[in-house]
Amino acid sequence: MIVHTGPLRRRRRRRVADVGSVSVEMATLVLPIAVVMALFAVFCFRLAATRLDLGATAAAAARAASITQTPAAARIAAQQAAETNLAGRRLTCQPLAVNVDTSQFRRGGYVVATISCTVSTAHLTGLGLRDTLTATAQARAVIDTWRTVSLGFTNSEGIAGVNRSMGGA
Repeated sequence: MIVHTGPLRRRRRRRVADVGSVSVEMATLVLPIAVVMALFAVFCFRLAATRLDLGATAAAAARAASITQTPAAARIAAQQAAETNLAGRRLTCQPLAVNVDTSQFRRGGYVVATISCTVSTAHLTGLGLRDTLTATAQARAVIDTWRTVSLGFTNSEGIAGVNRSMGGA
């Protein structure tokens, strides 16, 4: 039986060939992955901002359509509001499609505006990649219960609505 009374000391040899290998691995593997992840994060943030801009445009179009008097005027107002709203943003839609659902265009009803937009992804990454992305946003605005809505009909009895053929004044 052998009993050791002192600490065992082993000589460790330094490997000269391994010095600096972490730096090379960092430069060749980790750095490109970090750059790709950063570009992906920028892409995601800009894509989210684009979707928010499109949602705000749809809301503006629906609101503009809801304060008009007729369904035809609602379609025109929604188109103009969408174009105006997008003009103040970085978003350029080629083409911009504005669809307005006026099937519930009455007091207490609502108007639905759907915006479809084809956006170039060149500005999303900052790299100038040439591709397109089609995004759609929808918003609904309620028509005020206490305002007048014209559906294209006219009052044939005049302003007061009195039926003169029945002996009215």
